[in-house]
Amino acid sequence: MKRPVFFKLSMSYLLLVLVVAGLMLMFMLRSFHAHSIETSTRDLHRIGLALSHQIRPLMENGQPEELNALISAVSRDVQARITVIHGLGKVLADSDNTAASMENHRRRPEVLAALTGSMGQSIRYSTTLGRDMLYVALPLETTGGITAVLRLSIPLEDIQILLGAMRTDLLVLASIIILFSLLIALLFSHAVSSPIRRLSRASRRLAEGDFKERVWLRTGDEIQELAESFNNMAERLEGSFAELASSKEELEGIVSSMAEALLALDEKGRVRLANSSAERLFGTGKVLGRYYWEIVRSPQLNNLIERASRQQATDTVDIDDKVYLCSVTPVSSGKARVVLMHDITEMKRLEKIKRDLVVNVSHELRTPLTAIKGFTETLLEKRSDGSAEYLEIIKNHTDRLINIINDLMELSGLESGEVRLDAEDVSLRGLIEETLALFGPALKAKNLAAKIEGPQQDVIIRGDAYRLEQLLTNLIDNAVKYTEQGGITVSFGSSQNIAVVKVADTGIGIPREHLGRIFERFYAVDKSRSRKLGGTGLGLSIVKHVVTLHKGTISVTSRPYGGTTFTITLPLAAGSPHREATG
Repeated sequence: MKRPVFFKLSMSYLLLVLVVAGLMLMFMLRSFHAHSIETSTRDLHRIGLALSHQIRPLMENGQPEELNALISAVSRDVQARITVIHGLGKVLADSDNTAASMENHRRRPEVLAALTGSMGQSIRYSTTLGRDMLYVALPLETTGGITAVLRLSIPLEDIQILLGAMRTDLLVLASIIILFSLLIALLFSHAVSSPIRRLSRASRRLAEGDFKERVWLRTGDEIQELAESFNNMAERLEGSFAELASSKEELEGIVSSMAEALLALDEKGRVRLANSSAERLFGTGKVLGRYYWEIVRSPQLNNLIERASRQQATDTVDIDDKVYLCSVTPVSSGKARVVLMHDITEMKRLEKIKRDLVVNVSHELRTPLTAIKGFTETLLEKRSDGSAEYLEIIKNHTDRLINIINDLMELSGLESGEVRLDAEDVSLRGLIEETLALFGPALKAKNLAAKIEGPQQDVIIRGDAYRLEQLLTNLIDNAVKYTEQGGITVSFGSSQNIAVVKVADTGIGIPREHLGRIFERFYAVDKSRSRKLGGTGLGLSIVKHVVTLHKGTISVTSRPYGGTTFTITLPLAAGSPHREATG
């Protein structure tokens, strides 16, 4: 149940006043009661001192009648009961009763105190008179010492009556104070709660979307600062929502005009956003609010979405005889994913036509080029004039064309995705030694050193031995061609379940601006030098595709005239001693 601030403030203030008034009333009554007892005790003590000088001679002379007459007369004057008690407790005289009929008073606490020489005081119920009494006892000294006690007493009824009258007056005063305090509390609570209620109403309207709402206060305190902060917040919210609405309209316009299919999925896989291209692609009626596996009829796409729960995943997906490049990206919060599908059917068709054209043209060119090479070699053998130089040029260019065609056909096969690896366990050391052996004559001709670096224990990888040899052959061939002095180092090792192979040379190097493009087809840093050395411009492209087929990586570092190093990572074989156990 909600309690308004006005109610809480007023009730808290009233409760505080009631507690303070009650404590003050109780303290005042208790203090007045103690003061009255103390005052009455002093009065009785003073009367007793004055009376004791008159009683002492009568006791010494043995005049009981005169003693009774004296205390009776004084009792009437001072409105107090007076009793003379012998040291052994026997009552010698009493102003209100016959002494002979009274019991022994030896054990009365005030009498015991007086017999020790000090004033005795006690408040208790009197069985003789049948009411509460205040007793004050004084020692009476004669020639024989303290032989008797003079006791004065008054009933507490008089004090209680006075206290009752005072209690009534105090209650009336307290009631007036409480009523006055309640009035002040109501006024104070209203003054405090009124601006708070205004702020509360304004906050509700702001929450309902009324961003024009403002609260103006002149209280001169923290509540005014709160109202000013509220106005600043409302102004900023109004601007933010206007900007958000504008951005939303722009985003909706951009999304709806996209040719690519776009889906936004929440953490549970429900579609929260879909453009018209996506609705046309899936053609399942209503898309929003449904789970993606209900509308997407493609196991490939479903698996891709599942893989992209933590990081971006991209792959091609076939849907209804069309090919889409699908990218699934998790948003920064990690609780949603964005699916973007681009129709690349025409691009794939053109790529296939291009590959087919390359293969067909290469196949058709291979036969006449082989014939030209054969006739050129025959003419070189039978030359009898100065045409040998020209025939040699024809032969070299024919060889280069044949190499280009062979590399083109090889690269087209790798790019088609139809190449299947003949996977087996391959010894890295053995593979490197066999490949380097092929370049023995070339290394010797240029007086270059070649060495292998690696651990004593061999590293075993899983892959296609032919393709891996092809990879190393292209890298070492480039190193030999572009190195004039120094040598080539092929090193291998393993780290964290992967094998690492490095091919380093001390050649002319590659300028930094060319490093990002060296794996492109037909790209050459120095085209004239490449042609002179018989390069086709396709070797590094083939290397890149072979590494990708083996699920590895390749990188290059180089500097002009400082050598080049290619670094390849490949997965270790399952039974390799270098492979770490996982689980």
